[in-house]
Amino acid sequence: MIGRTLLVLSLMFGLVSVTAADNFRCPNGEIISTGDRLSIVAMKCDPPTYKSARIESEAGYKGATILVSVEEWTYNEGPNRLVHILTFRNGLLDSVQTAGFGK
Repeated sequence: MIGRTLLVLSLMFGLVSVTAADNFRCPNGEIISTGDRLSIVAMKCDPPTYKSARIESEAGYKGATILVSVEEWTYNEGPNRLVHILTFRNGLLDSVQTAGFGK
C-alpha cells in the first residue's frame, strides 16, 4: 500500500514538473505559455538579451519539403538567475528551456 502511494505521488510530481516548463515568467512579471504567438510574447515580455533566427526543413506529406521558421530568444538575467531560451516555430512559442545560470 505504501509503495503504491509513493508511486502515485512520484508520478504526480513528475507531471507537475513537465507542465511547469510550458510556462515562462518574463523578467517584468508577465506569464506566457507554449502556444502563445510571438507577437503576444513580444508585447508581454521585455526584449530578450539575444535573438537568433533560422529556417529549418522538415519532411512533409509524400516527401515534400516544408520550411519552418525558427526563432530563439534568450533571457540572461545575471549570475543569480537561470538563463531561459524560448523557441518559436512558425511564430508560435514551441518550448521553454533553461540553460544554467547567467553571467
